[in-house]
Amino acid sequence: MIEVIKAHYKRLISNITIEPVIIFFLFGYGILFTGLKNFELEKACATKTDYDLEVCKYFPQLEGTNACKDKNQSSVVPELVNYTMDQGEFSRVACSAKDEAGDALLVLNSYRNIITGVIQAVVLLFAGSWSDRAGLRKPCIVIPIAADIVSLIALIVCAIFMREIPLEITGILHQLISHLGGGGAMVLTGIYSYLTLVTTESERTFRFACTHVIMTIVPIIANFFSGFIFKALGFIKLCMLCTVTHSIALLYGLLVLKEPSKVDTVADSGVTPKEDTVQNEPPKVWKLFDLSLVTDCITVLTKKRNFNIRKLLILTLVVYFVNFGAAGDVSPSQIIAQVRFNWATNLGMWNAYDLLTTLLGTLLAIGVLGKRFGVSDHLICVFSVCFTLVAKPIMAYAATAGIGTLFYVATSIDVFDGSKVVAILSIVSKLVEQNEIAKINSIMGIISSIESMIYPTIYSLVYFSSKEVFIGAIFMLSEAFLLISLGFYVLLYIMSRKLNGKNDNQGREGVDNYAMEATAM
Repeated sequence: MIEVIKAHYKRLISNITIEPVIIFFLFGYGILFTGLKNFELEKACATKTDYDLEVCKYFPQLEGTNACKDKNQSSVVPELVNYTMDQGEFSRVACSAKDEAGDALLVLNSYRNIITGVIQAVVLLFAGSWSDRAGLRKPCIVIPIAADIVSLIALIVCAIFMREIPLEITGILHQLISHLGGGGAMVLTGIYSYLTLVTTESERTFRFACTHVIMTIVPIIANFFSGFIFKALGFIKLCMLCTVTHSIALLYGLLVLKEPSKVDTVADSGVTPKEDTVQNEPPKVWKLFDLSLVTDCITVLTKKRNFNIRKLLILTLVVYFVNFGAAGDVSPSQIIAQVRFNWATNLGMWNAYDLLTTLLGTLLAIGVLGKRFGVSDHLICVFSVCFTLVAKPIMAYAATAGIGTLFYVATSIDVFDGSKVVAILSIVSKLVEQNEIAKINSIMGIISSIESMIYPTIYSLVYFSSKEVFIGAIFMLSEAFLLISLGFYVLLYIMSRKLNGKNDNQGREGVDNYAMEATAM
């Protein structure tokens, strides 16, 4: 018995490669969530209003009070002894400051993603193909983490000079630095490319499943405790803690993690090596900017395919773009939760609850409907959209009425939201060849960057134009995008049925590409 345990233990240890990087990186990423949201709100108050800094710093302590329910009535606010104003006056000032700060933050969100999104799209466009050609996976993992460490240092500096450094520089600079390194999308690409190369085909499903569990559980735990850690440490010390966790991940990636030894550096480029010396030629950094890397990605969309598969592929990418429009209300909803519900700690708990319910719903939809009953990916998307259509009006009413608990109710109903993303990636993986998976991943990453440039601006405009009349209008805009995507999914289902009739081998149902599935989840 002991020998069996030792054997399993040795196998477990020998299989540990990228997991420590994932754990430390995602943990630091998760615990920063609530603190960063509160810091940006406080920064907006400090630089865009004339209120005292003590009023701005007091925002997290309003959580659990009714201070902003009726600004014309006095409310009992704890620790008022440090203020010279009475309770009613402090309630009015604090809530007015938070409202103005929230508006300033939404204005920033309307254009900063345009700046940072362009940078990330360009980086992803070149870096993915360069990594395939050079046969190097570690740079796609360690460079984004190093960039995030620099962005954390920038946040610390911006927090120290609260009044002196404007909101615009604070909000754009840390995202710009992170996106110059590729951001989280590049880390994901590097992780799954690395695992694909260091595992055998028979072990790959198990390794992807284990990695997926880690990448799901760690953010849930980190987000849940992010608010408590923020209140205990403060933002600057929280950034220092995240810098430590990121540094551990970076050092492990540089010193312990080994580059895969057997990598076919030319298989995806379509170039046949003339001599063995081609394999030994060191990769050149300047090749990162080779324009042929761009054409490699574009060829995936322009390449002729049998049975109108190219048309199906392009249409699927279109619905992927439209589908993100329904998720464009995420950032405004978080600001609404901070301003209307006075959420601080609860913001991280709600985000953790959202991640947990989405995970459970995705496992149910893909595992039971897809695998057990053979429901097609397109119908899973239809199933998911229908539940989201019910949840959005509830969130609209919750934002208008100021009832925070209804956000939890809506999240519980929208439990299958993540399944449509997994299903879309599964559909795409079946429409391209195996040696095109990395390139189509890069294209979808670029689409995500473009989405982040367009939709926040649209939602900000809708929010400001309807704020005084119906603050929940942004969720009804999401409803409109959902209805459009629903029509696309039905059309895709009809087209796929025709494709199945032409070629049964192209008609496989359910998720069968585990790398794509795990990445989405």
